Amino acid sequence: MTLTLALSLWLALAGSAFSAQSSTDAGTKSEKVAKVHLSPKFRELAEDALDAVDRAWGESAKSDEIFEPAKLEAERLMQKLRRAAASSDEKKISVAVGRFFGQFQICRVIGPADIAPHEQCLQEERAARGSALRALGRETPQPSPAK
Repeated sequence: MTLTLALSLWLALAGSAFSAQSSTDAGTKSEKVAKVHLSPKFRELAEDALDAVDRAWGESAKSDEIFEPAKLEAERLMQKLRRAAASSDEKKISVAVGRFFGQFQICRVIGPADIAPHEQCLQEERAARGSALRALGRETPQPSPAK
């Protein structure tokens, strides 16, 4: 039952993530060149939503009692972000942040028990987060070399 629920959640989120990815992949190369134009209110909301998603991500390895409040706050801000997105630039940012939010939830469901799928999921999660950061004009931290 739990596996069925996990797989159906993964399929639902993966479907939305892949459709969002295909709509943003064409713009990935131009992200560095093109300057996005955002209203100050939307930029603040997008920053708040990304911060909430980051907080939820930080709590994702913890128990449900700790994770769920952070996840609910991120979901609330993501809904506001989606509703507030008016221009195409704002919609792209909303999709990028939403993709990161969905991807880390997929990785939480998969869990580290399945090593290979979890590693692939974590790579996709890092890519989704980097895309959201770039969309907002934030610098993406460079990964530290492995010791």
